[in-house]
Amino acid sequence: MVNAAQQTQSIFCGQLETPLTEIGRQQAREVGRILADSSKFRISHAVSSALGRAAETLQLVLPNLTPQPHRFPDDVAFNERSLGSFEGRLEDDVLQQFPEYKDNPSLSAFRTDFQEKAPGGENLTEVAARAHAGLSKLIPAVTDDLLLVSHCETIRCLILALTGCPPEVAKHRTIPNARPILLTRGSPGSWKLQSAH
Repeated sequence: MVNAAQQTQSIFCGQLETPLTEIGRQQAREVGRILADSSKFRISHAVSSALGRAAETLQLVLPNLTPQPHRFPDDVAFNERSLGSFEGRLEDDVLQQFPEYKDNPSLSAFRTDFQEKAPGGENLTEVAARAHAGLSKLIPAVTDDLLLVSHCETIRCLILALTGCPPEVAKHRTIPNARPILLTRGSPGSWKLQSAH
């Protein structure tokens, strides 16, 4: 979904609280219609990250769904990756103050790396572990499908954790904005990516 912090300048958002734009709200309503119109989904439960933009997205999706799914409490396990001391700061300012995060190849990939991270932030391995643990707590209570509203990097990490795809593949996977991604459960502990749109 489109959030307000990225509209005028490039800001490191991460877990920064920033509202949806009106375009983001329109996207959320459209996703609700897509889910309601598709026979692929039988949504019995729903959850979002604890960040307001995800919670608002879910709130806008839910009126389209019949019957209404049970909504789990918003969960920090599904928050976007933390960018630590970079969050809320202009990208240009950060890279001027910390040029090694622009020039050093072992640090410059911190935004999408499974090892490197911003100072005080998370790498994608850590995001995958917390998101997978959060999902594992909810799955036993889900009777049909779970609708999870989260964020790009967190979704990427869950796909990796659930399907077992290598980090290098996950790192380059396109995560579509405001489009359902369908993961289906096979044998215990086995998940398959069915759709990315």
